[in-house]
Amino acid sequence: MSKKNVIVEVLQTQAIADFAASSMAGMPMTLAVSEVVPQLPGLQIDSTFAPVAVPTTEFPGLTGDPTLSLEALADLDSPTYTSYIVRGQVEEQDIDNLVNAAQANSQIAGIYADVTIEVCPICPGDPPKGSTADVEKLLCVERLRLAGMDGRRVLVAIVDTGINLAHLNARGKFPDLDPARSWQPASAPAVAPGAWPVDHGTMCAFDVCIAAPRCTLLDIALLQSRRPGGSIMEGLLSDAVLAYRHLLNVMLAPKRPGESRSLVVNNSWGMFHPSWDFPVGHLGNYSDNPNHPFNRIVATLERAGADILFAAGNCGEDCPDSRCRGVTTNAIYGANGHSQVLCVAGVDVTGQRVGYSTIGPGRLTKQKPDISGFTHFQGSGVYPADGGTSAATPVVAGVVAAVRSRRPYNPGLPFSYPWIIRNLVRFTALDRGVPGYDYEYGYGIINGCRLSRIVPISSAEATYEELLAAMIASIGNDPTVVPSEEEVS
Repeated sequence: MSKKNVIVEVLQTQAIADFAASSMAGMPMTLAVSEVVPQLPGLQIDSTFAPVAVPTTEFPGLTGDPTLSLEALADLDSPTYTSYIVRGQVEEQDIDNLVNAAQANSQIAGIYADVTIEVCPICPGDPPKGSTADVEKLLCVERLRLAGMDGRRVLVAIVDTGINLAHLNARGKFPDLDPARSWQPASAPAVAPGAWPVDHGTMCAFDVCIAAPRCTLLDIALLQSRRPGGSIMEGLLSDAVLAYRHLLNVMLAPKRPGESRSLVVNNSWGMFHPSWDFPVGHLGNYSDNPNHPFNRIVATLERAGADILFAAGNCGEDCPDSRCRGVTTNAIYGANGHSQVLCVAGVDVTGQRVGYSTIGPGRLTKQKPDISGFTHFQGSGVYPADGGTSAATPVVAGVVAAVRSRRPYNPGLPFSYPWIIRNLVRFTALDRGVPGYDYEYGYGIINGCRLSRIVPISSAEATYEELLAAMIASIGNDPTVVPSEEEVS
């Protein structure tokens, strides 16, 4: 019989809290994971995966007023608001017994799907359309640069297969890299941050640097997990929870006086088919369940000030990825369609939707995707084309990082919070498809030209009403799909 990967959420005890803290500090373990969590029938605990702290469903920072970040995060690590996850496997035929036993155990908060996640590569066989230079022009990169919007003082986490910095340098991109705040799974090979083989993560890093060449990269090599049976191009959501806990620690770490800490998180990966998950309605479901531990920690990282972007995926009905297995409706699963992230669809350099870009609605939030980014152009040299929503997402992430150069996140200034940035991106977009929002393009195509006009004249202290007025003035009656020659000149 086949086995199912599961996440087990355990309520906080002193033993499990101490174990998790020691593991995060890199101290040697004197106990096994199985000795600090309750025993459940049929569950084979992964002894290599230390408990990870996640917000409970009671944590007030998961929902409500988006301007309550400071208050909401103050009690994050209290026993009331923090539980821990471990992971393991169970035989398919034993899942119901495991779930029933967990529900009868007062120390267990839930059993969830540990979904396989994979990168969203290009649509095979199609040649590139346009080049990096075309994308730079369409994004008004030169105007962004002249406005001081180039990614400097902004951290950009590339959550992927790892970055090869030497390849980026050889292709004319010279971002900084912060090894101390980078991360990789414990099971990954011993490779220094920025020295991974040239692969999907390097493409994503290159595409971020189109609009944010001065950003500081964090190499979050999530998909280098070497779990049993895994490969370089896939991982598990439990690994993603651990990666996001690391990023949450980065955001919550003590800051020097005057230091800003803006963080943009790029995720060009996701789930491809419902069979990878528990059924919709099951308490352990991921795709439609905001209470899944990964969806909770995504929301918490956003409340801590991070701008999070996810690819819409490559299950568009015109040429879906084979892993979609014919499912091309309601195929924006889980965190890729979370209300607190920007979900990115793909267009080519003419402004046309690429056929593999997944069409909304999203599972967690109906109005997904949010925005469209440029893709399928000749760029990083990792592939013949930087394609898929894998490339569209870091292109948009680079623009967000450029915005953050002039509008840094400050926990004391509510109008610097991520929801403001998401609305800036949405409301300045170049409308495409039917007028207004639609499920193919979202609010339209990312528009660096308009952002270069709005952001520099609006300080971080500007009210939302002032920003909205600036956005309306910028948009005017412009119906164009791509920027006019006047806009990019």
